[in-house]
Amino acid sequence: MKLLKNLLKGIREEHWTLLEAFAYFLKGVTRELKIFPIFFDTFWIKVHRHARAFKKKWLKRDGKLTYFDFNGAKLPDTGGRNFAILLGVFEDTFLVSCFHQDNYDKSVVLPLDKIMGEGPYGYVDGTFDVTVKKGDVVIDAGAWIGDFSAYAASKGAIAYAFEPVEETYRWLCKTRDLNTAGQIHPVKKGLGSSECEMDISIGYGSSNSSSVVLNIEGITEKIAITTLDKFAEENKLTRVDFIKSDIEGAERDMLRGATKVLQKFAPKLAICTYHLPDDPEVLEKIILDANPKYRVVHLRHKLMAAVIR
Repeated sequence: MKLLKNLLKGIREEHWTLLEAFAYFLKGVTRELKIFPIFFDTFWIKVHRHARAFKKKWLKRDGKLTYFDFNGAKLPDTGGRNFAILLGVFEDTFLVSCFHQDNYDKSVVLPLDKIMGEGPYGYVDGTFDVTVKKGDVVIDAGAWIGDFSAYAASKGAIAYAFEPVEETYRWLCKTRDLNTAGQIHPVKKGLGSSECEMDISIGYGSSNSSSVVLNIEGITEKIAITTLDKFAEENKLTRVDFIKSDIEGAERDMLRGATKVLQKFAPKLAICTYHLPDDPEVLEKIILDANPKYRVVHLRHKLMAAVIR
């Protein structure tokens, strides 16, 4: 009873995440049963301290509203599963901004790229500059709850955030509301090579909820797909300056549907290349076929590309 009472108190009063609560429960049970106590004590301490330190540094409270503020990029406190995901995506989107003064020079990025899960969304090598600038029009393909869009907004850019999954899209709209008005434009669609509708499985297999992932929960949702070329035409975009894409293997379809944008606007590109084995080669070919002026740099899990003017 005491274990359950403390568990409920931690969740209600101390705002434990599901991961913290689960770790505490395991610790209590294994302590009582004398099963692997050292392992679970160590596990609990690491999880608890990491989550607490993270929240202490970045979590803000405004009355009943709680949100994360990463140097001006604001995200809603989603709690539970999404908080665990946020811990994972933090380094890709915010580590360089928060701990390296937003310096994406290769001398900073290359060492980080060797040890990070996926790597940063920026890279600078002399005149080769793939970073978000003030006034940029940014396409965030696979926006999730809008972490990269919030970062772009904090830089003074305008982000079109594509997230087709209903629940995640609602969180994305909350991110829009937390940040400077007019800087984030949620779009409840995915990006592909043609306009269509498709059924996707919603599971916990990826940090990007708009992904086509293993159907862990047996839940499917019908989503709308458009092309970036059509979106730019319909919305009369006069520029596209940066494309970030993490859409679980659909990056090639997104790029095939963006050939006019690549030709006309030559946006900077930060594209994930780890979902399919031939991603690095296939994605580079699509980019260069659309616009041979691009220079492409491959990091461990991402492709950076830019046209040097």
